[in-house]
Amino acid sequence: MDSSFTPIEQMLKFRSSRHEDFPYQEILLTRLCMHMQGKLLENRNKMLKAQGINETLFMALITLESQENHSIQPSELSCALGSSRTNATRIADELEKRGWIERRESDNDRRCLHLQLTEKGQAFLQEVLPPQHHCLHQLWSSLSTAEKDQLEHITRKLLTRLDQMEQEGTVLEALR
Repeated sequence: MDSSFTPIEQMLKFRSSRHEDFPYQEILLTRLCMHMQGKLLENRNKMLKAQGINETLFMALITLESQENHSIQPSELSCALGSSRTNATRIADELEKRGWIERRESDNDRRCLHLQLTEKGQAFLQEVLPPQHHCLHQLWSSLSTAEKDQLEHITRKLLTRLDQMEQEGTVLEALR
């Protein structure tokens, strides 16, 4: 059975056969990573949708649950999610509407607002996490422990290189 990546791979092979300076393996690996990331996201979004939540709200809940006292300032949530403060406010509005968080004034400074995970929010996470964990176990069961370790090592190595290239401006220099 062909994979969903087969058409892309065929196109790359064809292009490679016509251009001898074509960096086939580098492009293949890049496209394969991008394709797999898209499939992982698609799979995850389907699972979350079936549970009545989206990735952003889920990550906000996980972020809150991971904090001491299950509480965080909106600006910290914004930073943790990599979103604007305006978007973090929208996220908090939706979480509050569902009863998963409460907005509370700080004990130390009334001007300071905290987002507090509620019991209902904690209960929701306890309900949705086991099926997600099961699904992840099913997905990654196709790899041995050694293969997962190797994939993690290689992925981290590439990520370090990407971070380094970003700091050096290597990508922009290549375009000049």
